[in-house]
Amino acid sequence: MLRPGLRALIVLLLVAAFAALAGPAGAPRQGNDQPSSNLEYWLRQAQTTTAYKPPRPPATNPLGPADRFRRRDALPGVVVLSDGTVVPGGVYTTRGKNWEVWVEPQKRWRHIPPIVVLGIEAVVVEEGMEKEWRWKEMGSDEKVFTGREKPVRRLRWKFHLIDDSYITGTVKGQPLWVESPLSGKRRGPFILHERSNGKYGQQLHELVYVKKVIISRRAMQEVLKTGPPTRPARR
Repeated sequence: MLRPGLRALIVLLLVAAFAALAGPAGAPRQGNDQPSSNLEYWLRQAQTTTAYKPPRPPATNPLGPADRFRRRDALPGVVVLSDGTVVPGGVYTTRGKNWEVWVEPQKRWRHIPPIVVLGIEAVVVEEGMEKEWRWKEMGSDEKVFTGREKPVRRLRWKFHLIDDSYITGTVKGQPLWVESPLSGKRRGPFILHERSNGKYGQQLHELVYVKKVIISRRAMQEVLKTGPPTRPARR
């Protein structure tokens, strides 16, 4: 026979052992989804007070300091055409190509990296209306005016560089494009050429050419904010 005190001690130990095996009050019975520990059980019972919402990404500002164009070699700027059209955006020429300018006094080509250019300006050498002529008759060396004319223009190009120097010369038909920072669409090509010819029946002002290229983020931003200037109506 066990002593009463020893019997009571054994009963307390058995009760404690059963309580540990059963887990906390209200815990689910043993089953397939039984938690492996008391910690896992309480984690399952925890309720979040508010659902987590990931922070919204900051809105893209096309006028911000970081201009991201699809073409990595595009430079922020503005292209101004002779009819008053102003096109803002990322300006670039043929991929991997410098501006090639023939400088007549030096009798050599100058290869200018676009990254060192602050601006390009057209210098009109000659422009006017060219008449159409035809032979008066078969075998004749006499020509007669048909009555039709077309506009023609000869240009040189003045490059303003970042060291504040200038290079003026002839560009033999090199294209440039402008990519919009708002839509990603591009306009062009606009051709920098030595001579341009219009169509018969056109007027001289209808032969549009690139008048100026400005490489400047500030200029691009101003045009994007305020819009291009209003062109006066031609009479």
